[in-house]
Amino acid sequence: MKSKVIQGNNIDILKGYPDNYFDSIVTDPPYGIDFLQKDWDSNTGAVETWEECFRVLKPGGYILAFSAAKTYHNLATNIESVGFDIRDQIMWLYASGFPKAQDVGKAIEKREGKRKTTSLSDVRSNIPSGPKTNCLKCNLTLNGTNQNRCKDTECPLAEAMKPADNEWAGWKTALKPAHEPIVMARKPYKGSCVDNVLTHGVGALNIDATRIKRENEESKFPSNVLGEVTDYQKFFYCPKVSRAERHCGFEQTNIPTTSGGMYDNHGTGKMYSIGTDMKSKVDPLAHIPKNPDGMLTGFYENGESNETGSSYINKPKGAGNNHPTVKPVALMKYLIKLVTPQGGKVLDPFTGSGSTGMAAVELDYDFTGCELDQDYVDIANNRITAWKNKTDLENNPLPEEWFEEE
Repeated sequence: MKSKVIQGNNIDILKGYPDNYFDSIVTDPPYGIDFLQKDWDSNTGAVETWEECFRVLKPGGYILAFSAAKTYHNLATNIESVGFDIRDQIMWLYASGFPKAQDVGKAIEKREGKRKTTSLSDVRSNIPSGPKTNCLKCNLTLNGTNQNRCKDTECPLAEAMKPADNEWAGWKTALKPAHEPIVMARKPYKGSCVDNVLTHGVGALNIDATRIKRENEESKFPSNVLGEVTDYQKFFYCPKVSRAERHCGFEQTNIPTTSGGMYDNHGTGKMYSIGTDMKSKVDPLAHIPKNPDGMLTGFYENGESNETGSSYINKPKGAGNNHPTVKPVALMKYLIKLVTPQGGKVLDPFTGSGSTGMAAVELDYDFTGCELDQDYVDIANNRITAWKNKTDLENNPLPEEWFEEE
């Protein structure tokens, strides 16, 4: 099976394909929420893109497109406006969303001059700390796993963390995100579904291939909810992407096997081992740094600030996968199997870092991806190739913690 990611505007790329060419479209387009101030996330995809997607998809073919809760209506309306039939809405649930909300009580105190800062981002240390939050002055963790307390009586982190002392204490501006809706639409066809399946090979859903199987239980008919398992319903469970999966293809291959090895933020030193079995428990991703939120975006530069005032500067090419919205391969596999005939042609017009392509090659489908950013094209191709040729983990075991969510 073939896989390719093409650099360029997806509208122009798709114009090079004939009508009724692809069997399915599974994609994670921009959400239109300006995520992390990224220019590419300013809208939910041009209508012209969805017009071309409609043209190149076979009659009866499905499109599955991720969205954000507050902009789903824009995406669904645009997709419907070009001729697709909205068939359903699939909900991907997860418990690991990070709340992003202003504390109104603290903001009022800051306006009144009673508080210097309300933002943790203003007082973090420039030392990579994963999920921890460190004080700029003392570098001790106030919250997180260490629970160390800053000894400085004027600790700016303690100032930011202190609850407000007014009637608006505890009031904030948003809920914690815990789901992403997926538009499920189909290209219309003539005649019956049976006629279309026999003519074009698409139009139905592969229910048996996507049944929810639990140990010692009867397989469940798949629903339009994917995510966490609850007491009353069994869903396809899929957590957010792991660090090992995010940086697949960027592992360091020359790993020292002597004890006591350490490494620095730029990956120029020895690799640090987290276990005693040096042959199987060294971290192949230790050369890739993480910022305080656990998302790779660059290197720290000796505590100095760049022109934006941030001490976290742009990522040198080749350091790893810095795409901020990576989807789990297991989730993309499930969606591809649901709507695509075995060995079919899958299109992703917004490829990003290539998770859809990774899923497609594992399942032995043809994959075509479009991506405007050349850096992401390189990352996607690297991840897809590495995933296709990945080593059997049963024969080369890695520590379980590398597969935990970021």
